[in-house]
Amino acid sequence: MDYTAEALSVKPAKEHTSCKATYYSLFWLFLFGSVAGFVLEGLWCILRKGAWENHSATVRGPFCIIYGFGAIAVYLISLPLKGKKLSLQFALFSAAGALVEYFGSLFQEIVFGSTSWDYSNNFMNIGGRVSLQMTLVWGVLGIAFIRFASPLLVRLLGKLESRFWRIGCIALSVFMAINLLLSAAAVMRWKDRLTNSTPPSNAFARFLDETFDNDAMEKNYPNMKFAG
Repeated sequence: MDYTAEALSVKPAKEHTSCKATYYSLFWLFLFGSVAGFVLEGLWCILRKGAWENHSATVRGPFCIIYGFGAIAVYLISLPLKGKKLSLQFALFSAAGALVEYFGSLFQEIVFGSTSWDYSNNFMNIGGRVSLQMTLVWGVLGIAFIRFASPLLVRLLGKLESRFWRIGCIALSVFMAINLLLSAAAVMRWKDRLTNSTPPSNAFARFLDETFDNDAMEKNYPNMKFAG
């Protein structure tokens, strides 16, 4: 047997710099990003307006889902970008964030006939959906993510691959699906009340009117505006 110093030396464990892009890991990333976005938006409102403002996209829970999708996009882009030039990373993160924001706004307008942000007064904007200023912000957030948050998240997401956390992921996935469907129904019912004064036609509509009345919806979606 070889008892040389080289043979007896213990090699350090290889540091994990990425995790597999499974449904479980991406869901947790979406959830973390949504909650982090909710907190960031609230803190930004305190700085700008002096008061906290709710920016949740759902009627239950602190989930600003545009940040959740943005976190997934940034993470997937960051995987092949490790070690690349900072300028390339910044450009791609900026583009990814702008695309998520643009199509998120477009989806909301087509499906719900509403908007939750409008950059029409910002320099170099596209239809008020994205602007140069916010595109640059997405780039900065992307660089901050890959430099500071990504190593911590990789280690954390690696620990969330156990059976216990997978069951939790499935349970929370069901919750989020119901939450998103309920939120969509509440927004559509709110729109009917505001634009058409449509009375409730069934038990579910009455439930929405009682649980998510106009005051509750305005508090939950302070920036949402309906066309017309």
